[in-house]
Amino acid sequence: MKATKPLMSLLLALLLILPMGTAALAAEAENSTPIYTVEELLAIANAPDGSYTLEADLDLFGIDWSPFAFSGTLDGQGHTLYNLQVSRVGEDVRQTRDGNLKVYDTVFAGLFSVLEEATIRDLTLLGAALEVDGETHCFAGLLAGYMDHSSVLNCTVQGTARLNNYAVQSGVAGLVGYGCGEIKDCRAAVTLIFEDRNFDSRCEQFMGGVLSCGIANIENCEVEIDGYDSCHGYAHSGGLVGMYYYCGMNFRGLSVTGNSVKGQIHFFEDNRDRRAYCAPYLGEPLSMPGNYNNNTEEFTRDETREYGAVLLPERCETPEIQDTVTPSGCESWGYTDHACAKCEHRWRDSYTPPRHTPGDWETAREATEDAEGLQQLHCRDCGELLETQEIPRLAAQASPAPSDTGSPGAAPQSIESSETLAIRFRGHAQASYSSAATPPLYWESANPEIASVNETGLIFGLQTGETQIYYRSADGLCCGMCEVTVYYSLWQWFLILFCFGWLWYI
Repeated sequence: MKATKPLMSLLLALLLILPMGTAALAAEAENSTPIYTVEELLAIANAPDGSYTLEADLDLFGIDWSPFAFSGTLDGQGHTLYNLQVSRVGEDVRQTRDGNLKVYDTVFAGLFSVLEEATIRDLTLLGAALEVDGETHCFAGLLAGYMDHSSVLNCTVQGTARLNNYAVQSGVAGLVGYGCGEIKDCRAAVTLIFEDRNFDSRCEQFMGGVLSCGIANIENCEVEIDGYDSCHGYAHSGGLVGMYYYCGMNFRGLSVTGNSVKGQIHFFEDNRDRRAYCAPYLGEPLSMPGNYNNNTEEFTRDETREYGAVLLPERCETPEIQDTVTPSGCESWGYTDHACAKCEHRWRDSYTPPRHTPGDWETAREATEDAEGLQQLHCRDCGELLETQEIPRLAAQASPAPSDTGSPGAAPQSIESSETLAIRFRGHAQASYSSAATPPLYWESANPEIASVNETGLIFGLQTGETQIYYRSADGLCCGMCEVTVYYSLWQWFLILFCFGWLWYI
């Protein structure tokens, strides 16, 4: 009983907490602003502390992207921002610190310049291309340049980030350049390039597949990195983090666990006071995570002592590039592959989203006089239903029902009337209009108040006016109609007969 009581208390606490968490997430989603267009995405900069949900994949090709600070929540809901191009730093300035806690006023580049107490979840950046010149101290990451007590959860980045450095404090990363927070369940397939163009002073350089400099909980992340680091100062490069350090920020990283790193970093450190930090996970761990296990790597540390040429993915001065376009499929992205015929350099860009190829409209349900029909449009390649449309009801036909002796499934042929039948009181339509029909014939008046018709086709005028008389053959293969004009009503006919007798018809 003593062991059961704490267990029951724990279960009760979980039952109370879980609904509250679910309710909080539901409330957040209900109060969030949906993003359907690029214009709505850009408008986040005007209200950066709001809650947003991405409702569609968005093509950012050709957009003059200006990184901005964000302190709200962005739920990508599994959607993708593709073909992002970043060529400038944001306007925001924050202080960063090197390993000696020296302070630098720093600018940042990425989809966001700065994340502060922000949450980014379930978002993919595909085909992102960042290249900025760090005229002053600068950090760059495809998702953000800087993070402070922020969370990046279940996000994916694929692309290239290049930082050309003219200052001292600089770093480039797959996800986030500098800062603290948590990065969990993320994936990065990135090419990272750092070129030190400052030959007057030794730089503090950082490169990481997830974070270039800072401290964070990094859990269950997958990194594929191809790094190129040309440094004339102090190099700090890692498959996950370039330098793992609290950097003066009030945060303590708890764990770096369950991560996998594949790839290589090619680098040189042109510096007499040589340190040359480069490792599969943490390039230089000035702070150690409390939980540091279950990480795997297939990583190559490729250092060169030749400092004359900038290290780059391309190896040819005069490359011969061949392009191969792969179109998008029903569930696969399209893209363009570029490959140099002289060396191994290759890259991929110009993504197009998955799309279906519409086939022809097909009738799923025929329309009748009583109900609408239905037609469907399917994908020609995979058969997925893309769209449905109603078919309007058929117009009502004022003709008798086919005889039970008619041929099953046979469609009647209409026989056009050859003339209009005008009657004083009565007239016979059978001989005039049904010569092509197989008897017996079935007759019906469109307006029985003007004229009626019997089983032999004899028409009786009841009051003056115009109507139609319809017939259908017993086998259901023939039908027709004749116009009827009634000159006299029944009482008029009796009056004429009484006054003039049969002389009226002579």
